[in-house]
Amino acid sequence: MNRTIGFIGAGKIVDIMLAALGPALAGDDLWVWNRTPARSEALAARYPVRVAPGIKDLAERADWLIIAVKPHAVAKVLSDAALCVREDALVISMAAGVTIASIQAHFTSPRPVVRIMPNLPLSVAQGMTAICPGETVPEAATTALLELFSSVGLARLVEERLFDTVTALSGSGPAFAFLFIESMADGAVLNGMDRVQAYEFAAQTVMGAAKIILDSTKHPGELKDIVASPAGTTMAGIHSLERKAFRAIVMDAVDAAARRSKELNAST
Repeated sequence: MNRTIGFIGAGKIVDIMLAALGPALAGDDLWVWNRTPARSEALAARYPVRVAPGIKDLAERADWLIIAVKPHAVAKVLSDAALCVREDALVISMAAGVTIASIQAHFTSPRPVVRIMPNLPLSVAQGMTAICPGETVPEAATTALLELFSSVGLARLVEERLFDTVTALSGSGPAFAFLFIESMADGAVLNGMDRVQAYEFAAQTVMGAAKIILDSTKHPGELKDIVASPAGTTMAGIHSLERKAFRAIVMDAVDAAARRSKELNAST
């Protein structure tokens, strides 16, 4: 069944989604609106998506209305669009920290609302997408979203109480991983390796280690022990990381990102 899908917002995540999900959305009628028309027109020049003349027009058309703006802008776009959203339309929010209840508050009668949190790796079909349907969301709609995002990685149902954690872990997580890979490569460059080669070795090593965890039933600590032989190079490196509280630093980073997500909801 073909759908009319409307995107409120034309930022980087919409660009990434249109590129990655293009084959899965083939046959759907895609529309976009952005407060800066040039950004919508730029997407329309590259993808089979049409530019809506206004936010109310987009809301009236959409079977799926995807909110893809910054958290602080959600209230403004919903105040403009809410009266035009059809009762049977599925409202899908990607805004970090904005709850289903706060979205529902903009409507005079309940709408089916879903929160999703995709991440950057869906651009290479390795995404991790969290999906949280509200109480009134039809099962068929939840299944359709799971199938859509499973076409570009993994998609899982997650309770809303964990969405701030998801935002920190898989939403912000790629940036933490990029920083780790860059740091590993810097260490190799420090020891004489060419930077291009260092990035390739570091990135492939992290990707391979991640796949082992996904494919294995072994605990990450057990896998670490397989590599870390007595008095070897790996244990020397691990000792250096642990002396500098490596695990606590990473835990603090995820915790800080999760707390910031909670703060965003409090400010909307």
